[in-house]
Amino acid sequence: MSMSGWWLAASAAAATLRTSSIASMKLGDSMVRTSESPVRRHSGSPASPASILPSDSNSVIPHDGAVSTEPARPATNNGEVVAAAIIVDGRLLLAQRTRPPELAGLWELPGGKAEAGETAEDALRRELREELGVEVAGGTRVGDDVPLPDGRVLRAYRVDLVSGTPSALDHAEVRWVNGRELGEIDLVGNDRGWVPDLRPYLDGGI
Repeated sequence: MSMSGWWLAASAAAATLRTSSIASMKLGDSMVRTSESPVRRHSGSPASPASILPSDSNSVIPHDGAVSTEPARPATNNGEVVAAAIIVDGRLLLAQRTRPPELAGLWELPGGKAEAGETAEDALRRELREELGVEVAGGTRVGDDVPLPDGRVLRAYRVDLVSGTPSALDHAEVRWVNGRELGEIDLVGNDRGWVPDLRPYLDGGI
């Protein structure tokens, strides 16, 4: 190879080396900036492009394990049975059962089984709408839990009558009673333990 040919080859090799070095520096700089950007990972499913957010982002991505900004509502399972204590002007509303045969004719606080995913308040509103045709609100616990033979738990809640006139849509009769009458009426066995808890709210209570 002539001297001029060798010099041209050496110059080309040097130019290639400089270009490669510049590209490597740019790539390295890019990698450093990326690693300096903090990220926030959601707990739940394994990290994926949809589950990694910049630290200054307030958005919520709808995927398994994503954080929700809505307040959680405690839900029951289908192991709770709710009973409503509706008290108006010092009197308590009771409903007379028609079934099963061994309980027909006895009186109770209206209510029923909570469905899966329902809160106690949701179950009370639904049951009283179906059984009495009324709308209620609230749900303050009254008395103790009553364990049932099938493993469920019966709980009583004091609720407010919002609208409607109670009707016996699923019972033989409905009746308003004061504190004295509550102690004399034939209640179903599961509800009798709440009499001392309810009487202080009623006229004629002891």
